[in-house]
Amino acid sequence: MLGPNPPYYLAGWDRERMLNGAASGEINDLTEEQKDVFRKGLRADLGEQGFDEFFDEMFKRELVASGKTPVEIVREPPFMQAMRLCAERDMRWDQWGFVIFKSPEIIDASRWEACKQRFLQIVDGSIGFYRGYDGLDECIQKMKFQWVEDVGEANGSPESIARKYSSSSSPPGLDHSVCLYITPSSMDSILDSPDPSSSKRRYRKEIPFVIAVSRGAGEPHLTMDEDEAGYGWRGYFNVAVETLFDSLFPIVAHDSRAPFEIGGRVSGEDIWCDHTRWGVHKAGIGYCDRRQLR
Repeated sequence: MLGPNPPYYLAGWDRERMLNGAASGEINDLTEEQKDVFRKGLRADLGEQGFDEFFDEMFKRELVASGKTPVEIVREPPFMQAMRLCAERDMRWDQWGFVIFKSPEIIDASRWEACKQRFLQIVDGSIGFYRGYDGLDECIQKMKFQWVEDVGEANGSPESIARKYSSSSSPPGLDHSVCLYITPSSMDSILDSPDPSSSKRRYRKEIPFVIAVSRGAGEPHLTMDEDEAGYGWRGYFNVAVETLFDSLFPIVAHDSRAPFEIGGRVSGEDIWCDHTRWGVHKAGIGYCDRRQLR
């Protein structure tokens, strides 16, 4: 037998009625004070994650009731927008994606193969939100990762990988200002971090990442712009696998920002996710609002 409703529910309302409130329109009959009391009580009772999941479910039910599907309200995927804008500038790519280097320190072949498969699964999951969007399948068919598993004389440092990248030939759609690099620590994060689909990033302390290495990291000196940036630019930064195509690819595809402008403020083991104030996943902390660090 179900127990009584929590005290923050209005008389005559239960969980199902509230979840269906947006779909039925009943929620619009509540006063702002009544809504505020419910939201505060729900958050205190379920916590931030439970609070978000409750309203996510409410939104889904509202969509179903309206006859819409998520695809109908999804914006153009950022990576598709990037490809479209490149085509408008007569930059039509038969393939697009990233060059990915394997660290020579990775010697466990079975773990490496598992890492590559897991990487592809995370990428596929990151574009799942856009499934059904017109033209997506055709665009994804052109996605490519150029895996470089033998780095030759490179010693494994980001600088040596940058030099290897600069001296190599890649298709135009993979030839960017940064390449990706998987080290033992990033491989561990890919294999051992919670699945991005398990919960929103704000509720996951550990997330899978790779290293974005600037082509210029192999140069002996910083450029004037990099030096003036004053960020202690290392020439590389950690980047979240789950946001590679929503956040990083559109920037490097257009070459709209230099690598140090993207990741110049990322230090230590922090992970760049996007350019918003929540966009740096802090090592040991996780999801973080930059304003809290001021």
